[in-house]
Amino acid sequence: MASAAPSAADEPDFLMLLLPLLVLLCALVLMVLTPFLFCILFRLRGSIALADRDGPVNIAYEEQRESRGANVAAQQRWVDSIDHTTRMGYERAVQWSIQHPPASPRDTDITMPQFLGIQEKGVSAWSFDAAYESNIGAIVSARTEIQFFADSPGMAASEGGACTMQTNLPVPKMNEVYYWEAKMFSKPASTAIAVGLATKPYPPFRFPGLCKHSVGYFSEDGSKCYNHPFNAHSYGPPYVQGDVVGVGYRPRTGTVFFTRNGRRMEEAYIGLLGHNVFPTVAADGAAEVHVNFGQAGFVLIEANVKRWGLAPMVGTLAPPPAYGQDKDSILIETGYEPRHDPNTMPGSSRAGDVPGAMAPLPRVPSYAASVGASSQHNEWQHGPAHGIRLDTLGRPAESPPPYATDAPTHVPSVRGDGAGPTPAPARRQSPAPPTRSVWSTVRGWIAQWTSNSESQRDAALPTELVGVTIE
Repeated sequence: MASAAPSAADEPDFLMLLLPLLVLLCALVLMVLTPFLFCILFRLRGSIALADRDGPVNIAYEEQRESRGANVAAQQRWVDSIDHTTRMGYERAVQWSIQHPPASPRDTDITMPQFLGIQEKGVSAWSFDAAYESNIGAIVSARTEIQFFADSPGMAASEGGACTMQTNLPVPKMNEVYYWEAKMFSKPASTAIAVGLATKPYPPFRFPGLCKHSVGYFSEDGSKCYNHPFNAHSYGPPYVQGDVVGVGYRPRTGTVFFTRNGRRMEEAYIGLLGHNVFPTVAADGAAEVHVNFGQAGFVLIEANVKRWGLAPMVGTLAPPPAYGQDKDSILIETGYEPRHDPNTMPGSSRAGDVPGAMAPLPRVPSYAASVGASSQHNEWQHGPAHGIRLDTLGRPAESPPPYATDAPTHVPSVRGDGAGPTPAPARRQSPAPPTRSVWSTVRGWIAQWTSNSESQRDAALPTELVGVTIE
């Protein structure tokens, strides 16, 4: 009995020792379970799920996943859900892509002759390839105006579903951003159009965005698509006749964005790298699309301010001279020396008196006009008589006067007005020798004989004088 009493008295001391241990243990358990409780609470409450369709799709990452076989199941589900004609067009595009793989960047880069052509022509160097032999569903006018025809080869669903046109040159890579616009000049409601970028070679019967290394923005429902038809996602509003759709590309990051009527939409894709891309337009029916690469002002104001065109509007090649303007022409000034002739009419031509049609050609002055042409001409006339002059061409041949004769010589009037003989032109008066000796006469004969010998020796050489050739 005495031993039981102390054990009962020790029970409160044991409980007081056990209570702190229990509190400490509960605290440790609570600390361990608290993170798990927070995770459960965050997962149970509502949240916003971010998917690829809510932002720009990383094409480079998706192509890596595709190479590992991640899209096989999605592709099979899409093929099973389409009809027979659409499946035939899809299989035709797959076979065409296998037979014509994308060209390497080295084969599609802008070559040096093309680069020099861009410098000379500016943005006019870009034009849509009019491959009429392989693609007869469209024609190209003025380099950038495309007209699609209805029911053309390739537009049927079983044949691919579209007629596609691409440019002759790729999008450059030197600037930060490149931009171009396509105006729906004529678009019936039954025609679907896609605008985008694609590599070469590309199936001429397939919309951009439905085959490898391509992106497109579709007019039917405003969807965007890349590489495969089962990668289509909702993107923007559909576009109709009169709308202007723009395509922007950043070569450094491979970013692609679209605009509609001057309003920029969110970025559609990133990572479009590895291949050169070409502006591409496709339609499945009758339509007309006018493309602006920078030869005119863009609807997007930012593109005009920052000059996002594919090249400068004007190159270094000077335009041809306008009709009727031949002043300061190097070619004309080299072959023509102006003459102060009142009878020479500037701007005359062989086809008529059309000003500026041809350069004025030198004309031989008439006999009457040669007498009073200019002061220089008169001075030449009144100078010493050397050889043949124009005022002596109309007279009959006369023998020279003898040396001893000092009688005045009369020249018939050149005016032909019947005024009678006129005195000979005034000549420079020189003092005559007082006498003419025999030795002077002999020297005169020798000089005359020498001059006759020289004239006979040079008789075969023609002499050209004031536009008249005398042999």
